[in-house]
This record gives sequence, C-alpha cells and structure tokens, in this order.
Amino acid sequence: MTKLAKSFVETLAFLSIVLCGAATCVEAAEETCVLQQERWSLTIQKTNDGARFLKGRFGDIDVIEGDIFSLALCRLSNKTVVLSSGSGWGEVELERDGDRVKMRFSNPLNYGGIFVEVEGVPDETGITWSVAVINCNLDSSVVEATYPFPAVAGSTLNLFVPDRSGRAILDAGKNGYRAFYSYPDHVASMQYFAYWGEKSGLYLGVHDPDAYMKTFDVAVERGEGRIRAAFPAIDVGARKNSFRLAGETRWQAFDGDWYDATAIYKEFVLNRAKWLPVKGRPDTPAQFKEIAFWICDYIPNSEKQLDARPMTLATVSEKFGKDYWVDAAVELKKRLDAPVGYQVYNWHEIPFNINYPHFLPARQEFLDGLSKLKDAGIYVFPYINAVSWEMDDADEGYAENFADVGIHGAALNADGEPRCYVYPQIKASGEKTRLAPICPGFTRWREIVEEVARGIEKVAPVDGIYFDQISAVAPVPCRSREHGHLPGGGSYWSDGYRQMMKKITADRPENSFYYSESNAEAYADAFDGFLTWIWTKGDLVPAFPAIYSGYFQTLGRYTDGATRDNDVYFRYHLAEALTYGQQLGWINACVVYNDARMTFLKKVVDARRELTNFFNEGTLLRPPVVESELEPTTSSGITMRPIVSGAWKSADGSETVVIVVNISEKEADATIRLFPEEYGVECPASLERRLAPLEVIVLKYHSHLSE
Repeated sequence: MTKLAKSFVETLAFLSIVLCGAATCVEAAEETCVLQQERWSLTIQKTNDGARFLKGRFGDIDVIEGDIFSLALCRLSNKTVVLSSGSGWGEVELERDGDRVKMRFSNPLNYGGIFVEVEGVPDETGITWSVAVINCNLDSSVVEATYPFPAVAGSTLNLFVPDRSGRAILDAGKNGYRAFYSYPDHVASMQYFAYWGEKSGLYLGVHDPDAYMKTFDVAVERGEGRIRAAFPAIDVGARKNSFRLAGETRWQAFDGDWYDATAIYKEFVLNRAKWLPVKGRPDTPAQFKEIAFWICDYIPNSEKQLDARPMTLATVSEKFGKDYWVDAAVELKKRLDAPVGYQVYNWHEIPFNINYPHFLPARQEFLDGLSKLKDAGIYVFPYINAVSWEMDDADEGYAENFADVGIHGAALNADGEPRCYVYPQIKASGEKTRLAPICPGFTRWREIVEEVARGIEKVAPVDGIYFDQISAVAPVPCRSREHGHLPGGGSYWSDGYRQMMKKITADRPENSFYYSESNAEAYADAFDGFLTWIWTKGDLVPAFPAIYSGYFQTLGRYTDGATRDNDVYFRYHLAEALTYGQQLGWINACVVYNDARMTFLKKVVDARRELTNFFNEGTLLRPPVVESELEPTTSSGITMRPIVSGAWKSADGSETVVIVVNISEKEADATIRLFPEEYGVECPASLERRLAPLEVIVLKYHSHLSE
C-alpha cells in the first residue's frame, strides 16, 4: 500500500462506515458561499444536485463558472462514466466551519455509495484545497479524480507552464495554447502553473511533497483558460477504493509575473518537498561542479551493431573517421582550456536501443579510447538505459530475457498488457526495436541496473555513468499487483527509482558523478545532475534554476542534429544556458573544426568558469529586461532574442552579477533594466550600453560599492 493510502486509511475507513449507510437524498434550494479577501474573491454556487465555482477574481484574473472536480468511475463490467461536481449528485452539502469551507457530494445517480469531500482553507492571499474520495460502491472502482482548478478569463491572459525549465506563454488568451503533461517527466518538471495580466495574477499549484503521478491538460483560447489536473486513482480496478488526492491545491493572488509565481512554489519546495537534497551538494565531488562544457558523441558502429545508431546525434562519427570521437574531443579540450565532460554512446558491443539491458561487455575501442581521453584530462561518462528492457532480446539467445523474466516487471497498461515504445532502430530480424519500461517495484530490475553499473566500473575507469530515462520517462499507472504497490496511481514510480539510485550511489567508486535525462524534480536527491538537453524552446524562462540552483548540476542543450547548421540557434542556446547557470554544450566534438563557432564558444565557456561559484552556491534573480534596435530571429521553430541576459546573487548576498550576451553579428545599443531592490546591491535601475557583435559581458555589483 502506498504512503498516502496508509496515512488516511483509518480516516477513510471511518468515513466509509458512517457514509455507506447514508443513501438518503436531501433537496435544498440554490445557495451561494462568498469568500472575500482584499486581494481575492470567490463565489461557490450550490444547487440541489451539485456545486460549482461561479465567479471570482485573483489580481488581474477572473475566475469564471466551472466544475470543482470531476470523477471517473469504472463499472466492474468495464463501462466508464465521468461525474462532475456540477450535477447528478443525490445530496450536496456546503457549509462554513470557522475559517474553512466544506463541501460533501454524496450518492450520485445510479452510483450510490460514492462520496467526495472538498475542503478549502482561505487566507489573506489565497485558498488551499484538499479532496478525499470515499467509494462504498460494490460494483465500481474509481479510476481518476481531479484537483480543484478554476476556469479563468482575462483581457490579457499570460500563462506559465512547468515545461522543461518553465515557459512563459505571453498573451496565451489571444494566441491560444494547448498541451498535455504527465508529471513527473521530461517535460512536466514541476507541478505549478500561473496566469497573469498587466500587473498581477493567479498562482495554481499542487503542493504534493511526495510527487505522486498526475496529468495536466491545458487549454487556453479566446481569452479563457482551463487546466484539468488529474490524479490517477489508487488501487484502481478494486471495489471500494478510497483515497485522498495527494497534497493540496493552492490558489494564490500575486503581483508580478512568472518569476513571482515561481517564488510561491519555491517556498513550498524548500519547506516541504521530500526529494530536496542538501544545497551545495557535499556528496557531489567538487571537480564535477567545475565542468564548463560537455561533449556528446559516439563510437562508430561495429559490424555487429548493424545500422542502429543514436539518431539524435546524427552520423558525424562516420563522417570524420574511426578515431574522430577521441581525437576531436582531445583537441576541443585543449582549445577550450576548461574542464570538459564527455557522454559516450556505443561503448558497448550490442546495437543502440537493442538487446537492453545486456550492456556488457564493453568494446575494446572504448577501453583504448578511454585511456587517451583520461590522459587528456577529460571526464568520461558512458550511457546506459536504466528504465527499458528490449522485448525481443530472447532472439539473441540471452538466458535472462524479457519473455522469461522482464515481462514480470513490465509496467502494465489498463488492459493488462505491457507498456511498449517502438523505436526506429532495426534489429537483425528486420523489425523495429520495442522497449518496455520496467516498473521500479520489480526487484530484479533494480538488481540488474546495479549489476550493470558495477560491471562498467569494474572494467573501465570511468568518471561516472549516465542513467538514461529515469528522470525523463512519464510514470506509468501500473496495473500489476506483483510489484509491491497498489495498481494505478501513487508515488511508487519516483520512489522506486530514487531508492534504486540511492543504493547504487552508496557503493559507487569515489569521485563519481551520476546523472540522468531531463529534470523531473522528483529525482533531485537521486542524482548529481540532470541532462537538460531539450531546454531548446524559444519561450523558456529560468523558473527551474530559480528554485533549484545549487541543489544539483543542470547540463547541456542539444544544438546539433536537425539544427546543426543554424549558427544563431547555436549561439542563442549557449548564451541562455550561461544565464541559466547550466554547464554548457552537450554537442558533438566536431565543433572544434568550426573556427567561427569556437570563438564564441570560448567566450561563453570562459564566462561560465568565472561564474561557477555563483551557479553552484548562489541564487538566480529576476532576469534584467533588455531593449535594443535589433530584431528577434525566428528559425528552427523558435523566436530568439538578439540579446540574452541574466542575474545571479552570491551565496552570502554581498555580490550580484549581471550577464549580458549579444548573440548578433551586429553592434547593438542596449537599454538594460535592472531591479536594485530585489538584487540587494547598489546598482542602477537602468543601463545604456553599446554591445559589440557577439560580446559577452559580466557586470559585478556589491552591497556597498557600485561597479
């Protein structure tokens, strides 16, 4: 049983005893409950068979009519029905209890014995909601319930979504925005949203310290916004499955924009999140905090590896020859004259994405090249997939294979079949490879991943390991009853992989660095770093580093592959990564053959080295606002600002640095607006600066001395 189910089992058992016998219908006239504070208001309307949010206002944002929750039920005959708070209930109670508002929804038509309790606790700046579902119906299982999220409207409706580092979708109400997110995964890194207008807005966050799996369906259009925040039911498929939705929903009025909304979520994270490690990460060896640039590349395929390659990395290794992957990296390290990390693919004899998890033995080419890379002072990290088992590995004669062993640990869909992802790599049979994510509740899988890690470290003096997919793959509401968790929702997915990694990390060699793909916050204490290679949208904002700087390393943005020839794209993401405090790069080593790119790269790498202590120990501040005569560039699917800026405060608060990068090949007259009161140092509110083409500047301000 999951932690949440255990923590409320006595309460829900009592409610079941009390409520399951109460099937009477009490009719009541329409009534409203008005909650009013200086900064916000909300009206709830109750009818004789439901209740809804009727209207309200938080800052510049209007709350419009919408349901309080919805509930999906499945008859044991497999028929699914969705109930909403607005109608169809046999009895609805709405009352004020001191400073709280309580709602009870009972016995919906044809589904007697279903109860939902919603409680709101208002305060000066907002309201906090909690929801409990009590199922006493012998013929139905609850599949999903939603958190109280309001429908909103505004003349100006800007939107923040927790996508990658965070995205600010300006004027989303006019331009429209649709997205579906699964939390926690490679895109939905956090669990809060925000709307704001000209001066103020509404923060919406799920404050769940255990990171239970959730989905968020976002729809903003024609001046209105709706977010459906869903909680997969615990013990789905079972009769009488009762549970509370994990954490609480927080609505809060705020002044400002995405940065001010982020401060609200940050307070929750720092005070309650169970995944938060110690700031400064004393458990991460110091040399890896100093890495300024990352290479990602692969050893050319052997005959045994067929044509199966890491597609994202393109085919540069074959283009430049068999020794390129070593020689180019060594030359790049020499020219940058900075600490360099190297994520190496194809180090194993098996083809890429085929015959996982049978990564060993290592190729001799890797062992020979590793020695040369180490001699050059490059830190080397081999890739492994730590989540997926290739479903047809029995074809290759492995004694321990998916068909016999792995299938017992496969995450199961609602139909009882293993979740399966088809990849483009082609097996010797001519079929595409199929990978099944393994539920971390499966003990043998945790052992296998540890055996692979220990095996690599035994045969090769690597500096750590890249554990692919763990902090990227969307958690599966696994329906298995053989993995030590209740079927459906829960925190067992992130808990299980965190526990696996903590055990592996406890026995790792001294001076090792472990990291995983993307930046799902729930895995923060399981890794030294996150590979942020997909932070390449044009409307990103540094919300994630504003919260988590100093708690782990964020490394890399991938600018090769399909965007390889786009020089503006290359410079833009290097510049923005610098201002976000990321370790730079994660690109192919062949950049060393491009002198123009190397000139700019050397500038940002040198700046990154200068600012390392700010990024490792300090705090990201509200970014400066820069205006110039240069126009943005739109290409490769994004719009890129010509001048990129950021600001950081030192750990002791005595110094603030402002970073400004002109990614254009033209000079620019720039007006740079700063925020002295927030920065806490003596700096001007505005600067006029003429920027040279491709210039990188770092301005330093002290508490008692100007620049």
